[in-house]
Amino acid sequence: MIDALLYAVRDGIRAANIGYGVAECEIMDSDQPPARCGNFFAAVHGGMERSDSDNVLQVWVDFSVTLTMRVVVPADRVGDQQLARNAARELARKQGFYAKAEQLRDLLHMNWAWVVLPNQTPPSANDNIAAWSTTADGTVRGFCEPMRYLNTEFPKVVYDDWFSAVGQGARDVTPDDRVPVGVKAQLQFGRARRFQPQLAASGPFT
Repeated sequence: MIDALLYAVRDGIRAANIGYGVAECEIMDSDQPPARCGNFFAAVHGGMERSDSDNVLQVWVDFSVTLTMRVVVPADRVGDQQLARNAARELARKQGFYAKAEQLRDLLHMNWAWVVLPNQTPPSANDNIAAWSTTADGTVRGFCEPMRYLNTEFPKVVYDDWFSAVGQGARDVTPDDRVPVGVKAQLQFGRARRFQPQLAASGPFT
């Protein structure tokens, strides 16, 4: 079930025309980007599934999108030059880290088209579930509510190992001596809701 949601989110971000193509957004097994990612990368990765009911199967699905930005200015200028850019400027709206994170937040929060609605382009999570269904009678129990935005962690400075490429001599220095090469923050989304009624059992019981 969660795989259908992750693919819908990935494909939706790519198709939203906000600067994330195939090379900038992918489903990952963790929050880390691939080594060859560009200036920005959105890693879509799964989270917890949980149920809060005994008599029916009501599942709440969580996932995250971790945004990574490469640092291209001196470390003491990351704050004003790359994190909090002047939002009144068109370039800043496209390239500031906070602006990019807020853009993803606003795009995903309660996005019915990407999760619940059928016959979407790219396919919604429920479209994926229907296409991938293997039930004998063709019954599909999809999502009835989309994800909610939960929170964004405070941006953290990352080093060369975050990009899976340890720099020359990096093993010989302490973390305090290394030069920051990126910033990352995880955006958490949750409570995408799937509901499956339980059929009454029949037969002799003791």
